[in-house]
Amino acid sequence: MALFHTAHLKVHADAIDKFRDRLLLHAQTSLDREAGCQRFDIHQESKDPTLFLLIEVYVDDGAFNAHRTSSHFFQFREDVKDWVVERTWWYWEKLGPNSK
Repeated sequence: MALFHTAHLKVHADAIDKFRDRLLLHAQTSLDREAGCQRFDIHQESKDPTLFLLIEVYVDDGAFNAHRTSSHFFQFREDVKDWVVERTWWYWEKLGPNSK
């Protein structure tokens, strides 16, 4: 079953542009290098540009764990460590007739 994950990140106001650029690179790298990464969308809050929403879909838990232990994930975290103020993660289960 696919793993649907969202991350909500808040960054310092003076880091918005460089964080956005680095995040876009991270998303593309994840899609290019990880066969199990099916989706990696990034959204920026229109009224508060310091807020970012990531929507990620992986084929299964193993693919998500591969993402979280990849060298490019660790490099991304290192690169943005001084820019991010807050991180919140959610893991979602699909409900309804097509949920299996």
